[in-house]
Amino acid sequence: MNRKIAFHGMDHSNPIEQHANQKLDKIKELLKNAENITPFTQTLFLKANKLHPHHRAELNLKTPRFNLNSHAEGTDMYVAIDNTVDKMVKLIKKEKDKLQDKIQKTGSEKSDFIEDKYTLSDSTAEEYKPSDK
Repeated sequence: MNRKIAFHGMDHSNPIEQHANQKLDKIKELLKNAENITPFTQTLFLKANKLHPHHRAELNLKTPRFNLNSHAEGTDMYVAIDNTVDKMVKLIKKEKDKLQDKIQKTGSEKSDFIEDKYTLSDSTAEEYKPSDK
């Protein structure tokens, strides 16, 4: 798993990086508990505006099964990170539910057609042959 934290428009800060790593570990544990999905990359972009206190955090998560993105904005960078990770957790749970529904769905139109539910049997097909009169 690759993890990248990028600071844009601000200097590198060890406390912010530690806080972000703790929050990203939460996502890692969530994915580890569910079918051992290991993320390929976790990329967190932290963007600060120097003119006014408006910060943005963007999180990109790429796994073998899905690619998810979340972002949040606020006046405090820590709150923006927390909100971004919370949104990502909700997205992951939603995607896991979709995958679970797809796995549990057994009957579909294609499988019903393959099982010959919509085709005529041999005996009924002979009844409908046109006569040579």
